[in-house]
Amino acid sequence: MARFQKSYKNATWIVVALCLLLCLLTLNYNGPFFDEGIYVTAGIRTLEGNAYEDNFLSWFGGSLVWPVLAGLGFRAGGLIGTRAVAVVLTIGGLAAFARAVSNLFGEKVGFWATLTLALNGPFLALARLGVYDTLALSAVAVAFWAITELEERDHRVWLIASAGAFALAVFAKYPIGIMVAPLLGTVLFLREERASTDILLFAFLAGALGLAFFLPVREQVGEFFNWRLQNRPSFGVSLRTIALVIAYLSAVPFVLAVAGWFIARERRWMASVMLLSLAIWPAYHLLTGDPTSTNKHLVFGYLFAYPLVGLTVSTIWGDARTNLARKGLAVLVILVLAGLGLLQVNQSDHSWPDVRPTAGYLMNQVEPGEELLINESWPFTMYLYTAGRIDSPWDVYDHYRITHEGSPPVCEFDWFVDARGSFAWPQDVIDRVEQCGTFEEVFSNTSQVINLGADLRYVSYPVKVVVWKNTSE
Repeated sequence: MARFQKSYKNATWIVVALCLLLCLLTLNYNGPFFDEGIYVTAGIRTLEGNAYEDNFLSWFGGSLVWPVLAGLGFRAGGLIGTRAVAVVLTIGGLAAFARAVSNLFGEKVGFWATLTLALNGPFLALARLGVYDTLALSAVAVAFWAITELEERDHRVWLIASAGAFALAVFAKYPIGIMVAPLLGTVLFLREERASTDILLFAFLAGALGLAFFLPVREQVGEFFNWRLQNRPSFGVSLRTIALVIAYLSAVPFVLAVAGWFIARERRWMASVMLLSLAIWPAYHLLTGDPTSTNKHLVFGYLFAYPLVGLTVSTIWGDARTNLARKGLAVLVILVLAGLGLLQVNQSDHSWPDVRPTAGYLMNQVEPGEELLINESWPFTMYLYTAGRIDSPWDVYDHYRITHEGSPPVCEFDWFVDARGSFAWPQDVIDRVEQCGTFEEVFSNTSQVINLGADLRYVSYPVKVVVWKNTSE
């Protein structure tokens, strides 16, 4: 038996290593995502000592920990460097997840859970994206693993480690604080009579670390929460569309996790916590009508539900005496998960336009001191600022800034960029630019994007980016 356990443990590490290699080899799949542009620019500004005066914390949903890591990665290897940092963090989280599942259900289930999560489309897409969700996911995974070590080693140093990792997850992205529910639920059912003391200690430690961070920057952080409560952008996405995306991404994991719940007779209550974790983020997005980051948030639920998925596939596979039909069924499940994962990764990787050709043109043409009007601004800002083509990221104005802040009249800008994606210019802005009579189209580029169409089916369609230069003296 020990030999088989060791074999499964070795196989788990092979899965983790292969997943790491696959992610690192596929980082150049698209240009920068909007949020990647924000975090890299904020990270570079932080490293230059300008973060607080830039007021980033007043509108960021997290601290500057991830932006600094993103900035360091960008300095080392450009956008690929930033994404490589995200991959290392996320796959480190996958390794922590593997150990957590092995502690709870054994090495065999740990292998199958790790393999199925590594094939999950939203997980793989997130792992290769340079956003703060990757740091938060990895930290939550470490917190989960540390809690399971409590049962194995019965020493509260693991509880301290878990509280520290959870605090880091919240520093990375504030809304991830909601994942305290499955973490403490795991403590409750693993520690039994000691659970109340452990939960109080966890809350005290995580709270103390949170206050140590938030108190020095409370003014800007307070502005963020006040702004967030008043602004819930819907981007015109219907509740029906949000529900469809959730169902499409979660239906198969949900079915397999429910089967695992029935199988987990000896740990039924803890399995219930894991199964309910799948509902946390769908409930949030459906109740608020907020479509932002739905595919990324679902992965946090998978982190706790996939032990049940692994339990299901492990049971189907059986042992050395199990007939070939059951083993064939287990292989079929893995192939279906792999095919679905590949499809979903491809859709996610191409869900925004590739601005690299346009950004390259601007980097060759824009002179320091010039000001630009750009919707979808941050990916362009990232390239222009890091290349020294603009003196400050605030030399670029988007629609929010020209409507909420003081800015020069439209005709006084040197460049106008119309990226016809999620944040397209309102028609009145385009009309004002045309009325100037001094802007001349100098460059355009078209890239293919994959998203849900009006008929609620994924479709591929072109997105055009047009650059206009002000020819007025």
